[in-house]
Amino acid sequence: MPAISRIRGSCCSPMEMKRYVEQVRGLTKYRAIPIIPADPYDIPAATARQSIAYFDLQLTGDEQKAYDYAMANSNEKGPCCCQCWRWRVYGGLAKYLIHEHRFTGEQIVDVWNLSDGCGGGM
Repeated sequence: MPAISRIRGSCCSPMEMKRYVEQVRGLTKYRAIPIIPADPYDIPAATARQSIAYFDLQLTGDEQKAYDYAMANSNEKGPCCCQCWRWRVYGGLAKYLIHEHRFTGEQIVDVWNLSDGCGGGM
């Protein structure tokens, strides 16, 4: 997709407005980090490209522990419910946040849960 495009919509089921409002409000605490999409259902393609570039990043031992914690404890047991484009984008985002911003596993869980784009409520 061209960098100016946007990736919109939910992955697997219709969005629920109540949950969507909670997600967008919750994500405001991360607005200082531009690579974290402010809206999980409207992601700039350029941001997705930036995040996916980190998907294959090899983490250090402690960094990997944080990532593994997020995989085990997020609502979807990973960055998305299925291994689609969103899995790679948010998996890469997590590796970036852990490696560059020293995010903990708990913080990645929060980002992933707030960014859940599968639709429906949690």
